[in-house]
Amino acid sequence: MKINTKIKNRRERTLDHLNRIQGQIETLKRYIADDADCMGIAMLVTSIAKSFDALRSKTLEGSIVHQILNGGEGLSKEQKEKLSQVINLYKK
Repeated sequence: MKINTKIKNRRERTLDHLNRIQGQIETLKRYIADDADCMGIAMLVTSIAKSFDALRSKTLEGSIVHQILNGGEGLSKEQKEKLSQVINLYKK
């Protein structure tokens, strides 16, 4: 797969992720406007926070791969595994 195709696919996945977050926020607005149960609101806020955290991690990974490592081309399997380990540490 060409780098441009990878970048395009990553952007599409990011936009899909943002659309899901936007839907969650719209639902949260409705919950609050409708005076929904506090536990439901708290659970939705937690879900939104986790969605943002996942987006933040994916963005960091994309920045490292595309801005610093020139798309990751030429990285050995071991180097890719080390990168994955660093990203997983960031997610914790």
